[in-house]
Amino acid sequence: MEEHMQTCTNTTTVSSRRRPTLLLGFALAGSLVVAAGPSPAAHAATTPAATSSESAPAALDDDPRSQDLRGALELIESVPDEVLAQGDAATAEWFRENGVGSGAGTKDGSGLVTTQASVLGCTAAIATVIASTAFPAAKILKVKKLIGELGGVAKAVQIFWGASFSYEKLQVVGGAALALAGELIGITSVKEECFS
Repeated sequence: MEEHMQTCTNTTTVSSRRRPTLLLGFALAGSLVVAAGPSPAAHAATTPAATSSESAPAALDDDPRSQDLRGALELIESVPDEVLAQGDAATAEWFRENGVGSGAGTKDGSGLVTTQASVLGCTAAIATVIASTAFPAAKILKVKKLIGELGGVAKAVQIFWGASFSYEKLQVVGGAALALAGELIGITSVKEECFS
């Protein structure tokens, strides 16, 4: 048994049979740190102090994906709960009567709301899905509740932006953020336009 023991420089003994396990453990821990990227604290320590024009909220507001997700979530928030309580047909009818937001959408020949080219992909995908009743009223109510649990549209967008719009990173965040992403990601067009 003594032949399997080695003395380390710090006078601690480590079994030669355990050494590969320890090395594997350290390697896995290192790869997790690399895969996860730097912690926000580490990033803050290496990043020079931001000026008022370079602050994170300014970057968030300037990010097209943030603007797009904000528009999509605001669209969902704009549907009155009374309309949603009446069901899918009433919700689709509300969209036919009101369009998307304040004139951002128009009705096509089939009665569905289509979006102008200036409206970004995520908002357009969600608007199209809601207007076509592929996004049931019950799901819209659930999404609205999750947005509220996150502190509103702005806070939800900030969380998604902080996770780089990555569903895998949102899984780490968990809670209402993950539930909201799960509700939105279930539809292919929304997944492709809103998440990386």
